[in-house]
Amino acid sequence: MMGRKRYVSLLLALAFFLSVLTGSVLSRDSVHATRVESINNSKGIGTENRNWVIAAETPPTSTERYPVTVTEDVTITMRDGVRLKGRLFVPDLPDGPSACVLYPNGYGHGSPYAAENAVPRDLAERGYASLHVSMRGTAPSEGTGNLYNKYGEDGYDLVEWMANQSWCDGNVGTIGSSLRGINQWLIAKELPPSLKAISPIVACGDCYNYLWYPGGMQPGPGRIARGVPEYSSAIEHRNFDDWWRERSTLKEDLEAIADRGIAALISGGWNDYISPGNVQAFKDFSAAGGKAKLIMGPGAHGSVQGLLPYNFLDYQVLWFDHYLKGIDNGIDREDGVLIYVQGPNQYRYEKAWPIPDTKMARLYLSKEKSGTINSLNDGSLSIKRTNRQKLSTSYSYSPSSGPFLPTMLSTSAGRLKIDQKPYEEQTVTWTTGFLPVPIEVTGTLSLTFWAEANAVDSDFVVQVTDVALNGMSTQVSAGYLNASRAKSRTISTPLTPGKVEKYNIKILPTSYVFEAGHRLRLSIAGGTKALPEQTGPQGPGLNPVPASVKIYQDDLHPSSLDLPVIGASYMSKQ
Repeated sequence: MMGRKRYVSLLLALAFFLSVLTGSVLSRDSVHATRVESINNSKGIGTENRNWVIAAETPPTSTERYPVTVTEDVTITMRDGVRLKGRLFVPDLPDGPSACVLYPNGYGHGSPYAAENAVPRDLAERGYASLHVSMRGTAPSEGTGNLYNKYGEDGYDLVEWMANQSWCDGNVGTIGSSLRGINQWLIAKELPPSLKAISPIVACGDCYNYLWYPGGMQPGPGRIARGVPEYSSAIEHRNFDDWWRERSTLKEDLEAIADRGIAALISGGWNDYISPGNVQAFKDFSAAGGKAKLIMGPGAHGSVQGLLPYNFLDYQVLWFDHYLKGIDNGIDREDGVLIYVQGPNQYRYEKAWPIPDTKMARLYLSKEKSGTINSLNDGSLSIKRTNRQKLSTSYSYSPSSGPFLPTMLSTSAGRLKIDQKPYEEQTVTWTTGFLPVPIEVTGTLSLTFWAEANAVDSDFVVQVTDVALNGMSTQVSAGYLNASRAKSRTISTPLTPGKVEKYNIKILPTSYVFEAGHRLRLSIAGGTKALPEQTGPQGPGLNPVPASVKIYQDDLHPSSLDLPVIGASYMSKQ
């Protein structure tokens, strides 16, 4: 039976290779037959025997709980005399002080009854003294706030203050999501001696690129809504300058954090707007030899929900038990990456990120019609590079009328589940033939292309979708780039109208299985806009410059989409 499955898989692989190479389109009947024969279980072909998580397990953590004393209005004085206020949770431990945890909150530590107290209280009950503190400029703390103002310096002072208290043994960790996770990266960047472990959830180190100015484009509605002091501060710094450098945790900073030995539990969700920044931070941090684990779930903005084999709070305690208390619980011997694969909707362990045995599949943008959509060009994606010259396709953009691709992610709901086809029809698109086998794409997708504009500036909004048999096109991921900042985000360079330039867009990372019988589609537009029904839309703003754009797709300009494929080696570059 196993031999027959392998034989069928080889036939399907050959069929796919030939269909893409020749540009042919499989019939609906042949796709149906293929789906039956492939014994498709929604896992990507060749991934069936990877390290999938089968079921929930009991974590190797202590079940003992301790009584907790809560102290209000704890005051900590910073190096410049500014006083920060917080709420302290101290466990009654029979054996004296133990490790402690800082929860730095740029929104304020709120009332004693706020839901946000649940996590620091839970950690205290498990044996970790926890300080929930309002950061500078956030009542009831003193000081002036703007975007991430002195988060690193104040965090350093908080960590060292905690380490010297009677209820802490000198080993300090940090917790928190979103703004609190960004705060953790900035604290770690300052390298406080007592900081041993961090747990930034749905956060970013390079927030200029992943949050405020995506791909160098303008801030969008979600950032504008931040108002004073955050948006008003950020908008004064259009390019990446020293002000941003102070508020960012970049590759060289991550290398220093790794060298110091601070252990980082990095987590997020594929449908969250900030988490791609955490994925990049993990990549750079682990490449520098840092002690790290990446956990990526399916969700939007918030903590990781539905995690297996343990829930997230247990994973966090395992991390702190090992790296703050020295408990040998095996967390350091697990594979370094735990991801949720969309499609089979199952968690899987991997050794590293990017996944070491990734095969990059290159699909060229082709003028050949796909016959799937009435877009401006209805192009195809093919593994065959064209030998024809002077081929291009065009679109126009206006900040008032678009056309726009609705790529923004909602704060709580994440990625839109709508049919993108009506919006794609107004743009330029490229679509594959039917996929006769399920294909897993896990990693960061990349689009390399040549383009010219008739303006001094232009934006590129790129979307990758999954096209079902009924034609519905569902967003998988998106990417952004401001053309005048493609070479440097520090100094903008106006475009020369009519000049052909080469661009590269890193499409935000994902882990997704395209089912057998489905297609993959790429679309490009000059802007994105939130739909009226979206709440908390997050993404870039609009370029004020109208433009007409040509995308080249010929022998001299082999524009292409690179896909990180897991398991299906026949799609890869040889």
